[in-house]
Amino acid sequence: MPRDPKQFTQRRIQLVVGIVLAGFLYLQFALSDENEVVLHPRAPLVMAAMVAQDPFEKLIRTDPHQALIEARQRHGRQVSNYRCTLVKQELLPSGMSEEQEIDVLHRVEPYSVVFHWRRNPGLAERVIYVKDRWIDPDASPQERDLALCQPGPVARILLKSIKQPIHGKLAKKTSRRYIDEFGFGKALDLLIRYCDIAKEKGDLKLEYCGESRFDGRPVWVIRRTLPYTGEGSFYPDRVAEIFIDKEYHVPVAVYCYADESRDSKSLLAKYEYRNIRFQADLTDADFDPVTYGM
Repeated sequence: MPRDPKQFTQRRIQLVVGIVLAGFLYLQFALSDENEVVLHPRAPLVMAAMVAQDPFEKLIRTDPHQALIEARQRHGRQVSNYRCTLVKQELLPSGMSEEQEIDVLHRVEPYSVVFHWRRNPGLAERVIYVKDRWIDPDASPQERDLALCQPGPVARILLKSIKQPIHGKLAKKTSRRYIDEFGFGKALDLLIRYCDIAKEKGDLKLEYCGESRFDGRPVWVIRRTLPYTGEGSFYPDRVAEIFIDKEYHVPVAVYCYADESRDSKSLLAKYEYRNIRFQADLTDADFDPVTYGM
C-alpha cells in the first residue's frame, strides 16, 4: 500500500528538526566551562570566534603583554588576602634545591606573609613577615626589615624564634626571591617590569602558546624569551613559561629556564601555586607570632 505523501513529509521534517536540535545540544556541551574545545584546522572561523568571545581571552591571544597589565590591575582591585600552597624549586649558589612545599597566608594591607614549610624546610619551619613590624634601626638600609623565624622542633627546645633580615646574606643563600616579593601581585609586577624593559630595548619575545590545565584547572600558556646570558645577566632567565588561570587571571605556575631546551638541566626555578582560596577572611591573629607559639 503506497505511503501517504503527507506522512512522509512529516517524518522528514521531524528528522531534520531532530538533527538540528542534536547539533545545538552538542555545541552547548562542547563549549561549556567543564570541557576543553579542540578545533579542527578546517573548522569554520565563526566557531573560533565563539570560543574566544571573552575579552580577556581575546587579549591574551593577541597581546599577552597588555593582558598581563590588565591582570595586574584586576588583581589589585579585587583581592585583599588569600591562602595557597606554594611548591617551589630553585637553582641556588649551592646548587639545585630540593622541591619545597609551603602553606602560605598572604594579606595585601598591611603587606603580611606567613610561610609554613610542609616538605623540605630549610633552617626555619615557619616564617612571619609583616611590613614595618620588626625593624633593626642600627642595620644598613638593606637589612633593616626583619622577619620572625621559627626553627624546627629540635631547635625550638632552646629557641622559640629568631629575627632575621629579609634581604640578608642568609636569605640570599636560601632563595632566589625575598619574602617581600611573594604574591600574585608581586609576580605580575616582576613579569611586567622585564617585559617593559625588554620591549623598549627591542629584546622582548612574548607569545601565546595555547591552552592547558594546571592543578585540575584550565589555564592559558604564554612564553617569554629574553637574551639571558647566564649568571650575572641583567635579565632573570632565557625562557619563562607562564600559566595564567582562566578564572583568576593570575600566574598559577611559572617555570624559568636558562636556555631554550627547557629541560631539567636548564631549569632555573619553578613556582607553582595550588589550593588557592581568595578572600580567606584572614585576621591579625593569623599573622601574630603568639598564634604559633613563637
